[in-house]
Amino acid sequence: MAERLTLARELQRKTIHILTSFLPLAYYLNVDRTFILYTALFLAIGFLSADLLRMKFALAEKYFLLIFSPLLRGKEARKKLTGATWLFLGMVATVFLFSKEQAVPAMFLATLADPFAALFGRRFGRKKYFGKTIIGFLVFWITAVLIIGGFDSFGWMAVWIGFICALLEFIPVYIDDNLLVPLAAGYLLKIFR
Repeated sequence: MAERLTLARELQRKTIHILTSFLPLAYYLNVDRTFILYTALFLAIGFLSADLLRMKFALAEKYFLLIFSPLLRGKEARKKLTGATWLFLGMVATVFLFSKEQAVPAMFLATLADPFAALFGRRFGRKKYFGKTIIGFLVFWITAVLIIGGFDSFGWMAVWIGFICALLEFIPVYIDDNLLVPLAAGYLLKIFR
């Protein structure tokens, strides 16, 4: 399994990522917090169970890879949790730990800024640092500022929180960005609002 997906496969993967925006959108549209939390928890448990089963049982791994291998990064196919698992775990934690006003934009950073950065970085970025491109970093930052500003105001707070989250997504850390970004954004919104 190649670590680098083709642009077409990356587009499929990130389209699925973007579609998970239904959770923060539903929360924003006043769907009950408990329902959002349980939906995210249900999805997190489902994806985590699939990951654990494929890591433990060869037959489960065979069928999992048969279905999902075109959309997996090499590290995910090698006995690691998938980005989807981390994304839904991040949503559960974000909804649980933060108010609606903090959780909704924080989740949108994970479901929109991250995939836009990946797609633009992949398509237009040339030189890579830490496996990522400056174009991807800038697209993440701009998208984050637009999201935070759209929910609050287009001031320095949006610029700084967007920058910090873009930086956390850009630099190599040992926590998956699908978990780290919404938690960091939620925490920073809690501090600065």
